[in-house]
Amino acid sequence: MFIRTIFPDLFLQSMLPAIDEVIMTKYSRFPDEYVEVFRQESSSRSIEQTTEVTGFGQFAVVPEGAGTRYDEALPGFNKTYIHAQYGLGFKVSKVAMDDDKFGVVRKLATELGRSAKETKEVGAANVFNTGFTSTTGPDGQALFATGHPLIGGGTQTNKLSYPSDPDVTSIQLALTDMRQTLDHRGKRLRIPTKKAIFPAPLEFIGAELLGGNDRPDTANRTINAFRRRSGMPSFDSWMVWDYLTDPHAWFLEGEKSDTELRFYDREAFNTVHDIDFDSRSVKTAGWMRYSVGYNGFYGIYGVPSS
Repeated sequence: MFIRTIFPDLFLQSMLPAIDEVIMTKYSRFPDEYVEVFRQESSSRSIEQTTEVTGFGQFAVVPEGAGTRYDEALPGFNKTYIHAQYGLGFKVSKVAMDDDKFGVVRKLATELGRSAKETKEVGAANVFNTGFTSTTGPDGQALFATGHPLIGGGTQTNKLSYPSDPDVTSIQLALTDMRQTLDHRGKRLRIPTKKAIFPAPLEFIGAELLGGNDRPDTANRTINAFRRRSGMPSFDSWMVWDYLTDPHAWFLEGEKSDTELRFYDREAFNTVHDIDFDSRSVKTAGWMRYSVGYNGFYGIYGVPSS
């Protein structure tokens, strides 16, 4: 109680709720972009582990009177997610508080909320920003590779074999590759492509390619075939992910539930407050704990930078 008497206006009815309100307002000002890409999972453990199990092969002809052939699922690749703890804070002296009251705290609280938002977005986008080069995937390949090993034999691609800015041809090739994706036992997955993901410099190219009813690369009256696919939902959705660092690399994705891109929230972003007795400074800190990554390449496709 003695400490609180030093700052009677800080810990009564107004100051701390006001600080938290400013922080959370800036933290929530813009919707999270990564949630459009990653499956959101909650976690109550220090780590999360996933184990991939293959399906079965095709049915076989069974002659009359013969026995049924039994197949076995095969063990796949394992992935461990380790939740990291993130924290950042600021101090405001009593002198600053006396002279400026809430102005200093409001500014710093604003920046703390923005920093928390930025940290999550950068961490999630890094999965894509290193997706063509890092070989730390569960199968020993980069997230986007032309030679993902299949448990049942063979390889599978989820990357265009040559770099290209988005155009009609490259999108057609990417959609065809995704449509013909095989699972670990050689069956076609037929995952519908949900959206394209572009960096900010490709925003308007993406809108021109996918936004209209007519084909964008000709003056002739030709339909935009991306919007009228056979046996697949129309493909006319795109998003800009502002945290992609390569201005030319772009991506396709199916439904989030069809991918293995995962973001585990272990501790939601929250704030704590205290007073440093010796310096008479008010301390505010923000904390969060999460992990982000992938345990499979299905449902996601990348086109490298040109």
